[in-house]
Amino acid sequence: MSPLRTLKRVFLPRTLMGRVFGVFAATLLLLLVAGLGMFYRYQYLQHIEETQDNALMLVEAVIQPIEESVVIGDYDTVKRTLGKMLVKSPFQRAQFLELGGGAITLEAPDIRHKIPPAWFTALIDERFYDVNRVITVGGKDYGVLRLSFDVTRLAAQLWQLIIETAAMASVLASSSLLLMRVLLRRWLDRLGGLRTFEHDLAAGLVTAEAPLHEDAPLEIQEAILAVNRGTASLRVQYGEQIELLMNSLVQHKSAMDQAAIVSEIDVDGRITVVNAHFIANSGLSRDAVVGQPLASLTLPGTAQPWAPCQHVWQGDVTIAGRDRALEWHRTIVPMFDGGVVERYICIDIDITERKAFERTIVANARRENLIAALGRAALASTDLDHLFQEATETAAAGLGVPGAALFVLEPAGAERALVLRAGSGALANAVGFSVALPRGQLPRHDAAALLLPLLAPLGAEYGVRSSLDESVICTQGPFGMLAAFAEDARSFGPDDRNFLRSIAHILATTIERHSAQQRLTYLAQYDALTDLPNRRFLAESLDRAIDAAAAGTRRTGVMFIDLDHFKKVNDMLGHGVGDQLLVLAAKRLQACARPGDLVARLGGDEFALILPDMVQDDDIATLCTAIIDALAAPFVLQGQQLFVSASIGIARYPQDGVAAEALLKNADTAMYAAKNSGRGNFQFFSPAMHDAMAERVKLEAELHQALERREFLLHYQPKLDLASGKTSGFEALLRWQHPQRGLVPPADFIAILEDTGLIIPVGEWVVQEVCRQLGQWHALGFPIVPVAINLSARQLEQGDLAATIERIVVASGIAPALLEFELTESMLMVNPDAAVEILGRIKAMGMRLSIDDFGTGYSSLAYLKRFPLDALKIDRTFVRDLPHDSDDAAITRAVINLAHSLNLKVVAEGVENSEQLCELKRFGCDEIQGYYVDRPLAADRCFTYAHDATQQPMTQHTVALLA
Repeated sequence: MSPLRTLKRVFLPRTLMGRVFGVFAATLLLLLVAGLGMFYRYQYLQHIEETQDNALMLVEAVIQPIEESVVIGDYDTVKRTLGKMLVKSPFQRAQFLELGGGAITLEAPDIRHKIPPAWFTALIDERFYDVNRVITVGGKDYGVLRLSFDVTRLAAQLWQLIIETAAMASVLASSSLLLMRVLLRRWLDRLGGLRTFEHDLAAGLVTAEAPLHEDAPLEIQEAILAVNRGTASLRVQYGEQIELLMNSLVQHKSAMDQAAIVSEIDVDGRITVVNAHFIANSGLSRDAVVGQPLASLTLPGTAQPWAPCQHVWQGDVTIAGRDRALEWHRTIVPMFDGGVVERYICIDIDITERKAFERTIVANARRENLIAALGRAALASTDLDHLFQEATETAAAGLGVPGAALFVLEPAGAERALVLRAGSGALANAVGFSVALPRGQLPRHDAAALLLPLLAPLGAEYGVRSSLDESVICTQGPFGMLAAFAEDARSFGPDDRNFLRSIAHILATTIERHSAQQRLTYLAQYDALTDLPNRRFLAESLDRAIDAAAAGTRRTGVMFIDLDHFKKVNDMLGHGVGDQLLVLAAKRLQACARPGDLVARLGGDEFALILPDMVQDDDIATLCTAIIDALAAPFVLQGQQLFVSASIGIARYPQDGVAAEALLKNADTAMYAAKNSGRGNFQFFSPAMHDAMAERVKLEAELHQALERREFLLHYQPKLDLASGKTSGFEALLRWQHPQRGLVPPADFIAILEDTGLIIPVGEWVVQEVCRQLGQWHALGFPIVPVAINLSARQLEQGDLAATIERIVVASGIAPALLEFELTESMLMVNPDAAVEILGRIKAMGMRLSIDDFGTGYSSLAYLKRFPLDALKIDRTFVRDLPHDSDDAAITRAVINLAHSLNLKVVAEGVENSEQLCELKRFGCDEIQGYYVDRPLAADRCFTYAHDATQQPMTQHTVALLA
């Protein structure tokens, strides 16, 4: 006996139960080992993946606070953040490495755990790598965040999982084996019931018996003997069952003919019989089908064509129907007779509609993917031309056409043209094709219906027989048209149009976003109102000009230009008119600038001019004069003329500064110096201006306290009536008695009062003081003469000016006729309508009104007639050179005659000698004022002067002159 047979006899159980139990145990052990291996591998990979994912999520959670802390240099916060992150995290160490070489290193707290085998720890270590993350904010790198995993702890966790799982699996395997043994014993105990099987079978002849093997279990041997005894009776029953089966097949065939497309095929593959459903579905006649090879009705394209065989064949085929191609799912079953194929039964199911639906779903899914891809490209794209090309390719691919094109509306001189901007397929060669558009406004929607006929020549050239188009509509209106072209007569459906419309919407959205980005970029460097470069662009340009000048040993410079009294325009006429004026002023500045100069708007009413190539200061002075003259010309807005002046400050490189910031600051200082010099002029920067600016700031601070400290006082300059030779009135002049500086000249502080707005309370105090002084003079018995008070432009802007004057006069109890208010022409021209209303109310109270410095401003005759005036004062510039200057004499005579014709009294200012007095007397002037009459007097000196001038006769010399 061979050793193998000996081993089988020794180790192979004799009973069925023993063998089944042995096979089950071996199988269970094999499955257990394989399952645990796969489970451990899955848990191993899953745990590593989850650990890495959690680690990355943890890094992303802390990266933002670390970036914010690094930007401001708060490394303590970085350290605290890393420390918090290490708690209960998979990391052992966290480091922040600065670019400069510094480092922050933190170790995770030590956690006690069982030490896994070294080989297992090494295996885990191969899977984990340090996490390195560059800290970048605003495009600048600040350092690297490096995190190291705690490999030993991770290995301990996995090793503990392996031990616990193995223990649990051992318990479950032992339980399963025990249960299997119990069940097998119970089941196989009934195997002896096969012995009674022979009594249930009918007797019959059997030519073969089941073989018995000596190593078969005893239970199986007994069962086989019982089965062999029962097989004799199966022959008769088998024949009966065969007959029943054939009858059943005939019935099934009849039912199938009623429910499915059925045909019979002979062994040569020719159709012999077809049912009614075959004829109805295919649309073919029975005579045209019967006798034909089955393959002749099948169109090419079937993956594995059927051929006669002994196996069942299944597949999808395309049938050539009478009107259209049909898609059937076909099953061909061979029918056997004596082991040889006798014929085939072909069963078909019409799946044409289902296939069409599936193709529609696939096509729509593909189009959605194309739309999604185009949308992602649109979000990331900064090149519109590239996106336009991609859009045409997407349209062609999604619609299955050979070409698509994007046509864009572009200006063409005074007209507009439709230009092919991007194309795919053959139309890529037609990029640049242009066709003029008809005049008129294009509709916002369905613009393609108007534009498409214009493209007929293009379609004829490229063989276009059908097309689908969609307008690209942006917020501003039609941008163009997206069209797909086919070379055959194709009918496009609603899904096709929706697909093309989606692409058009993506293009419109991207174009608007691109335009918005360009607008934001433009606004970052240009002023939105005037389209001039802004302060940021100016600073960058000045830096470049300085670098170029330094490299070429040239001079450069910058001008600061401020529009004087621009606030009055905004306050009186509104910001809309002010904006229009700024736009016109910007255009005038650009017209004055030389080639290469840069005009910028700094904000408000401030402009700047970079002079990249300064030759001589005289040339710059000429340019400044041209700018001042250009801005002094009237601006016509809303039907009326507006006048502004300009103050200009100039700083030069390198003498006034070598950096852009220093030049801008010094130019600003020079501009304020120009304003302090009377406005409407220009000043080159000098170091002394800083002292002057500091002095001005100090004066402003002291002026805010001067009214409270009662440091202001009034002097009164008399006016002489040329007809009577007596004092006809006084002009109240504001003075500032400074505790340290003494009597400050009006030129040093009046402009500051105007700029700061302090002129409002100070002006109100002047009216109160004049009324008080008139009351005191009246109480002392002096014959009272009117006193003139100068009003400022800021006071005239106050809507309640008339009410304030009325309140003061009523409270003082003096006669309103004793007050006269002087105004300049420029004050009246800012807002004439408001000035007429305010002056009308003052005039109605009985007070007098006069125009001061007439002839130096607008000298508008229309306004002399419009305003309720009583007198006008000829400026001292026309009196100074009398009687020697014939031009001044002519102007003075004309003004006097004009005023008298309008029933206005004339007062000449600045009379300093007898020759001027005689000339004015000869011209018919009514009153004079100046040092020839007397200087401005303190109030206590006016008592004596008023008494002497009104009660006593003049000197013989003056009398002779007046005679």
